[in-house]
Amino acid sequence: MNIFAPLIRRPVGTSLLALGLMLAGLWAYLLLGVAALPSLDFPGVYVVASQPGASAQTMANTVLAPLERHLGRIPGVDEMYGNASEGQASVMVRFTFDRTADSAARDVQAAINAAAVDLPSGMPSPPQYFKFDTAQIPILFLTLTSTGLPQDQLFDLADTMLKPAVAQIDGVAQVQVFGGTPHAVRIDLDNRALAAKDLTANDVANALRAANVNSPQGIISDGRTQMTVSANDGLREPAQFADLLIAERNGAPVRLSDVAHVYSGQQDQYQAAWFNGARTVGLQITKRPEANAVATVAAIRARLPQLAASLPSDVNMQPVFDLTQTTQSALHEVKVALLISIAMVALVMLVFLRRLRPTLIAMLSVPLSLAGAFVVMWMLGYTLNTLSLVALVLCIGFVVDDAIVVIENIVRHMEQGMAPLPAALTGVSEIGFTVVSITLSLVAVFAPLLFGNNMLIMLLREFSVTLTAAVVISAIVSLTLTPALCGHLLKHEPVPAPPPGRIERAVERFDRGLLRMYESALDWAMRHRRLMRWQPLLLLFLTFALGAAVVKTAGGTFMPDEDTGQLQVDISADANISPAELTARALAVAKIMQADPAVLDQLTMLGRDGGGGGAVGNNAQMFVDLKPRGSGPGERREGIKQVVERLSKQYDKLANVKVSVSAAQFLGGGGSGDKGGQYEFQLVSSNGGDLQPWVLKMVRQLRGMKEFRDVSSNFDQVGKQQLLKIDREAAARLHVGIGTIDSALYNAFGQRQVSQIYSDINQYAVVLSTGAAERVSPESLLDVRVRNEQGRMIPLSALAKIEPDISPLRVRHHNQLEAATISYNLAKDVTQDVGVKLVEQAAYAARLPAGMRVDFTGANQRLKQAQSNGMVLLLGSILAMYIVLGILYESLGHPLTILSTLPAAGAGAFLAMLVTQTQISLMAIIAVLMLIGIVKKNAILMVDFALVAERERGLPAPEAIREAALVRFRPITMTTLVAMGAALPLAIGFGIGSEMRQPLGIAIVGGLLVSQLLTLLSTPAIYLWNYDRKIRKTARRERRAEKKRLKALGGAQAAS
Repeated sequence: MNIFAPLIRRPVGTSLLALGLMLAGLWAYLLLGVAALPSLDFPGVYVVASQPGASAQTMANTVLAPLERHLGRIPGVDEMYGNASEGQASVMVRFTFDRTADSAARDVQAAINAAAVDLPSGMPSPPQYFKFDTAQIPILFLTLTSTGLPQDQLFDLADTMLKPAVAQIDGVAQVQVFGGTPHAVRIDLDNRALAAKDLTANDVANALRAANVNSPQGIISDGRTQMTVSANDGLREPAQFADLLIAERNGAPVRLSDVAHVYSGQQDQYQAAWFNGARTVGLQITKRPEANAVATVAAIRARLPQLAASLPSDVNMQPVFDLTQTTQSALHEVKVALLISIAMVALVMLVFLRRLRPTLIAMLSVPLSLAGAFVVMWMLGYTLNTLSLVALVLCIGFVVDDAIVVIENIVRHMEQGMAPLPAALTGVSEIGFTVVSITLSLVAVFAPLLFGNNMLIMLLREFSVTLTAAVVISAIVSLTLTPALCGHLLKHEPVPAPPPGRIERAVERFDRGLLRMYESALDWAMRHRRLMRWQPLLLLFLTFALGAAVVKTAGGTFMPDEDTGQLQVDISADANISPAELTARALAVAKIMQADPAVLDQLTMLGRDGGGGGAVGNNAQMFVDLKPRGSGPGERREGIKQVVERLSKQYDKLANVKVSVSAAQFLGGGGSGDKGGQYEFQLVSSNGGDLQPWVLKMVRQLRGMKEFRDVSSNFDQVGKQQLLKIDREAAARLHVGIGTIDSALYNAFGQRQVSQIYSDINQYAVVLSTGAAERVSPESLLDVRVRNEQGRMIPLSALAKIEPDISPLRVRHHNQLEAATISYNLAKDVTQDVGVKLVEQAAYAARLPAGMRVDFTGANQRLKQAQSNGMVLLLGSILAMYIVLGILYESLGHPLTILSTLPAAGAGAFLAMLVTQTQISLMAIIAVLMLIGIVKKNAILMVDFALVAERERGLPAPEAIREAALVRFRPITMTTLVAMGAALPLAIGFGIGSEMRQPLGIAIVGGLLVSQLLTLLSTPAIYLWNYDRKIRKTARRERRAEKKRLKALGGAQAAS
């Protein structure tokens, strides 16, 4: 019984259903978002706290440790990276996939609230949290430059007007203003004047707090009316603060201007940024994990004209470092590849079918399958990204397969004299089970991807679901619409048939010649079928050997590096460099960058995170836009790797500064959040052992290897500090508390925010520090005076002495254990997996002590996951397919015959990758999964036909499989060539983003070519294994029976 017969007999209704699907698909396509990669909604929360003037070790002990303790109690924490630097502490918390970002954020806020009692009281603001995107690459920068406004006013504009407006835009997670700090009233104390007036820094701080108050004064009423009471209790302008009376000495008033220089400036005068050499203030914008990058950037750009209109006329705002433009260019190239694939598929079918109508009917399954896939993608919230679009390109080869098989069968029946409609009904009833088998076994290949939640499976899931949806819909179309149209549109060839043209005759000769060649090869293979049965086993060994050869020569990586047209540069100088000297060196680096012919725009920021609340330290960073790739004017001819190599050589010659240049990647970031090299690993101590000597030993070893560049660690530079050793007995004798000493030092040297100025729309700080603090000698610390409990002035020299000391510039924790990050870049032709192996060898050679281990993070962690999960995924796919085929064929042997085709595909894929020196990557895993789905189809087409011939016509197995191989040769060749035609544009590799698509195309083309040549000969031989076994078994039984008969006969003769 043919369940599709009612739909085949009603072509109008079936066609209208198809039209409805087309319209739904078009509507879904217009609604789909655009992204570089599938959305990886890792629930992650970033907590940041600042305390100006605190050393990295103080931040680690007093801020980082309490926060980590409370955050570590939240259920579902997967990984936690803590990082303390001068003036700032941050914790990156990654949760398991069963947590949502919103629920995780609520728990984080509760943990911050609980930690408040353990945190220092002098923090300017409580810790803040942001939901962060794992890519950790800002989606856009906005730079503000002005010819007239000072930096603090420019920062004020960005902070009060632009930041809230941009933060409200849907999809934006965090907006950081960089290149300055808010406006402040700065008070630089004169220690000598203070001493002369018998005052301390604490006295000034207390006077400022008392004089600048903003509090309610109440309401007065006379019974009939009422009025609010207000007072001029708040100060705003520097002149008002300068005039402030802070004490009286010998009957004369002491004003703040007598002991300090009061002026308008920035909270932190060292923060700065430059855009193409001009001072700038800017906004660094990151997106929420679930947000679509392209849509978010488009929304921000749409708001820019409105925001620009509210700015002063001499302020110029410019968006830079927009990764989504590269995304859109790459996706445009994939769409071009999609159209080329459709054209190649149509051409292959026209050559083989040699008739326009069957070709057009078969091609209908392409737009319908794509439309169905778009509907499914929209329903599941997927985006048009590199992986989902590549899935659609490759599915062009799949979706036409079913239609080809069905049409070829219908045309064969029509050539035997049947009318079109009966031929359609008969053809579908014969081939229906085959099409269902092919489709279900393909779904089984991708079934393991529905389970698990690591990054590899999450990335592949969108690809596999998109492909599966398209293939399932194509199967339904090929069993309903295709035969319905064939039954009503195909016509018998007119009698007499018109003479074929020259091209048609040539194609026909080629077709017949190919079939004759295959027939003679098939007969040879069936005569030597014992030999042919060893082929899959030999090919399996060859697959492993070729795979090992590819890893050895071409190497492996998680995701191929793309030419995104953007660079990230990390600049580090001596540990105790002054901000002024760091500025000079950073601008020297920027000048070299700007002079490079490939560079379009560059943005330089002091500090590792562009300020972000912490001190400038000894780091700067740079974001660079390169010119678009091409050969025209204003374009760059060389790839991004050549640009990185050229710049790195120039920077290696610079003295007193270390510059690490790496290409920005869509799937970058992750790991510890250090911005050194592109790759990183950590040394983690689980027993509190000292990491420093072992980290330095590892760094020395890696720097001695030519494969590594830009090797750096947390311990590269250790900051000098002045340790004030307090004589506690002397302090007690002089009645001076330790807290009083700390407070006096912080007031003098910490840029301490002692008070707040309230305006209509913002709050500004009053910052207290010692005048010309950058020029103060260590000995002058002892000149600072404190007031003891009896009111007497005591110089610190009476109760303390100064000793030079060293302390780390950064303190890092991983899951609350002490850790140190070592980051590196690789030399030009060194692959990621080779780098990982060399790191492991270096760790082994260093003989790390017990309790210390190497943890790979970031890109290296993803590679390790892919290596461990990739093989499990492939084995799971093969097992799932075997189970499905076993159920369909009610046999344990026939599925093995079908699976015997897989080693040829694997060997072909690795051979193609070896010849082209293509790295093994996530794309190679996708290619092998695809090949598992494609090549088993050849065997299914043969086995299915042979089983029907044996069952219904009583043919012996050798005749049945021989006829099946010859009859199915044309559809098998057509479907393979169609799949190769679809993958060829990817294999050739053109346009932006081709680095990611090319490995996929190369592996698929190679696998299909080899499997087509070999499996057409080996499958019949393996199919006949059971038949031959039964014949041999019967022969053995007959020989034994003959022996028994002869023995019995001999015994009877002897008895007679």
